[in-house]
Amino acid sequence: MADSELSEQDMKSLEALLRKRYDPIKVIPVKENRRAAIIKTSNLVAVSLRGKSRLEFEGKALSCMLTSGAIGNLKRSASESRANGQVSQ
Repeated sequence: MADSELSEQDMKSLEALLRKRYDPIKVIPVKENRRAAIIKTSNLVAVSLRGKSRLEFEGKALSCMLTSGAIGNLKRSASESRANGQVSQ
């Protein structure tokens, strides 16, 4: 979850940045919430990402909100965003 909206270019840049650090990885935007992205990766990389409290990226701060689950469930949770940017868990 980002502290501000992520553009399509932001998503591409984020994926490129994360691929340099962790591979394999795929960034999936959540259409219903432009501040949310799903990071699809291996279990080994997921453990590493869970330990990160925040990621600074092009003037935006990203935080890990949910750490596992079917992509459909993650998209549904991220689309149910509250006004303060938190997702229901």
